[in-house]
Amino acid sequence: MDSSDLEKVTTPKKTKSITFRLDTMVIDELQREAHGAEISLNVLVNQVLRRYIEWDRFENKVGMIPIPKSILCSLLNQTMEVAAEAKIADLEAYRDKIVKHAAESALKVMKDTVLFMRNDYSFWTVLDVLRRYMKIAGITSDHRVEQGRKHVFIIQHDLGEAWSLFAKELLLLIFAELANVKAEINATDKTVKAEVNL
Repeated sequence: MDSSDLEKVTTPKKTKSITFRLDTMVIDELQREAHGAEISLNVLVNQVLRRYIEWDRFENKVGMIPIPKSILCSLLNQTMEVAAEAKIADLEAYRDKIVKHAAESALKVMKDTVLFMRNDYSFWTVLDVLRRYMKIAGITSDHRVEQGRKHVFIIQHDLGEAWSLFAKELLLLIFAELANVKAEINATDKTVKAEVNL
């Protein structure tokens, strides 16, 4: 699967009309939500069902649980606070070791998850599953191709520096292990930008 295949996967091919009987309360809530989002009820229902097909139906099967962003940020920050209280001499090296270990563990888990969800474990499939996960989690991501072969991947979040470093390390591993290329990745507290020729 290459980047053009990624676009094909995310673009619906055709539509079909079908009738459902739904509780009045469900319809009312969906209409309220659609109105608030300034989209049609039809678009909202398609989004909900697409999310179920692409992600929700797999959550229990692969052992995922939703975690509020505030708890995730707090855990990452408290890890470093505990390390400082323990008077660890080189906090930066300690943080880098934790981030590297977390990224390596995440990639191992991703392999099983992606194989289960897609029956395929390749560079573009992993990136597509990662993109869908970030969308579900409310993390903004973008992928564009510049100057022919140069791919630029951007992730914007509000999870802090530790998460940016984790995302950077995870992307480095994905590019190295699955595409056999070295990416140039820059990270700030809220943004991770990866540039690579593919």
